[in-house]
Amino acid sequence: MATIDRNTAPTVQEVEEFLEQIDFTLPKGFIEFFKESNGADISTDESYTLLWALTDMIQLNKDYSVEDYAPEFFIFGSDGGDTAYAIEKSTSDIYEMPFIGMSKEEAVFKSKTFTEFIESF
Repeated sequence: MATIDRNTAPTVQEVEEFLEQIDFTLPKGFIEFFKESNGADISTDESYTLLWALTDMIQLNKDYSVEDYAPEFFIFGSDGGDTAYAIEKSTSDIYEMPFIGMSKEEAVFKSKTFTEFIESF
């Protein structure tokens, strides 16, 4: 059973600003989750997942040079270590991939929707 420690919800304006800056379709359930929680920590006995704050995602993708190394993806979180969780822009599917060596070739499919991704914990 996963424990989800949610951050305070972003403002309506912050959500709108995020949506204006992206040029791809988000997975089902993604924006609904992030309207209620500006990021979260998800932990189980076996794993830890950090969902980045919606208000930080654009800048963090720039900081990690995602456009240079894996332009097909948009990262929204990590395992707190070397694994990133990302949306494939062309399909809205969710993948995991390493931060070091991030690329389409290294991406591993996780789920079709954000709801499935959360339920996988």
